[in-house]
Amino acid sequence: MKRNFLVLVLVLVSSITFSTVKAQEKSPQQIENSIRKNGKYAFLVQTSRHFIAAVETGERFKAKSKKIKFEVVLAGPVVKDLTTGTELKPYVEKAEKAGIKIVVCENSMAHLGVKKSELAPSVLTTRYGFTYFLGLQENRFKTIQL
Repeated sequence: MKRNFLVLVLVLVSSITFSTVKAQEKSPQQIENSIRKNGKYAFLVQTSRHFIAAVETGERFKAKSKKIKFEVVLAGPVVKDLTTGTELKPYVEKAEKAGIKIVVCENSMAHLGVKKSELAPSVLTTRYGFTYFLGLQENRFKTIQL
């Protein structure tokens, strides 16, 4: 029994090592090209800088395939930045044009004194941004929190 267990452990360790080595053999270009043409991706962002990066990433993904679903969920200070400065307005427009869904946390809006009427018509809201983001994970979105 102990011997069978030891053999099983050795097989598992060697297969994990082999998988890791295989991934390391790929070039950065090969890794980047592994983005699925019908993939589902989402970023949770809290700063203007990360919002800009998320939209630019989404644009590149959507340029490869219109079937890709890409969402950017906003919570925290970026919610206020979305309405007060002109820096982010072009990125909201880029997101809309590319088919990137922007979803803003209503709790952040309330905390920062932002009204829904201050947001672009294409921007959606959700009561709980973190819960929405977890829901995206449950719906098989690949997610990144910045």
